[in-house]
Amino acid sequence: MDEKDKKLLTEVQRRFPLEPAPYETLARRLSLNEGEVLTRLERLKEDGILRQISAIFNPKALGYQTTLVAAEVPQSRLEEAVEIINAYPGVSHNYLRDHRFNIWFTIAVPPGESLEGVLSELLSRAGVGKYLPLPIKRVFHIAVVHDFGHENGAEEEKPSGRQEVKSFSPPDEKTISLVRLTQEDLPRVKRPFLVLAKEAGLSEEEILSWLKDGLAQGIVRRFAGLVRHTRAGIRGNVMVAWQVPQERLEEVGNFLAREKKITHCYERQSYPEWPYNLYTMIHAREPEEALKTVKKLASRLGISNYLPLVTLKELKKIRLKLFW
Repeated sequence: MDEKDKKLLTEVQRRFPLEPAPYETLARRLSLNEGEVLTRLERLKEDGILRQISAIFNPKALGYQTTLVAAEVPQSRLEEAVEIINAYPGVSHNYLRDHRFNIWFTIAVPPGESLEGVLSELLSRAGVGKYLPLPIKRVFHIAVVHDFGHENGAEEEKPSGRQEVKSFSPPDEKTISLVRLTQEDLPRVKRPFLVLAKEAGLSEEEILSWLKDGLAQGIVRRFAGLVRHTRAGIRGNVMVAWQVPQERLEEVGNFLAREKKITHCYERQSYPEWPYNLYTMIHAREPEEALKTVKKLASRLGISNYLPLVTLKELKKIRLKLFW
């Protein structure tokens, strides 16, 4: 990537315009022309660096139940178990990590189904006996934005990604149809929202208003570009489970949420045998750099009980598609 690519990639992640001619607006911001923006984005997509530009939804606001799961899988069953787990359409991320709980995956279960029931049946078929559901109790930060214009790909002004859901009601057929439509990659044409509008049988203004209303209500987290960070040179990916005293949770969660290399910061369910209650995802150029960051943060916070979980292998990583 050259400097223009880096600036463009940063901009589509942070401030994609919800306007009739978004690529023209991007071009104007970056002192480029619209044709060059479209050409560069298409090349970044072909190179596997840009995954897609789309709406990123809050599954909970649409009736989904979600959780992170840590599973202990014997090496002898690993391949078969991963195949079974990954086959479930609500599993979007799955990683092999360096711990006895070696399989870590996220799962989303649609409205009307039981998360506990689906998870129990899925892991029973996979032959997994020991696992921990780790649902989110509180979000301190969620926004994967890699700023390629600054050192180590860190962003200057991190969006918090902490929109609260204003209200919840079961989604109607129009909402489901628009979610399915706008979670797909936005066309790289001069009037992309007009293309979506024609497909939905609506006006361009109606599509844009629906997305903006969704942002205001917390149904849409962001409308943005998504990047394959490993293809862009960010290979350090470490999950850290922190054991934080309850009285310090707010302080520590807010502190870590402001750290530039941290893309996710959640309070999650803990257990007597698993006392970790705060989780962060740290991205850096290399794993060693990410681990150094963890040690520095632990020292600054005065926290000695934490568990860095280095990713050994990416087993599945796709965009979660709602209403499959």
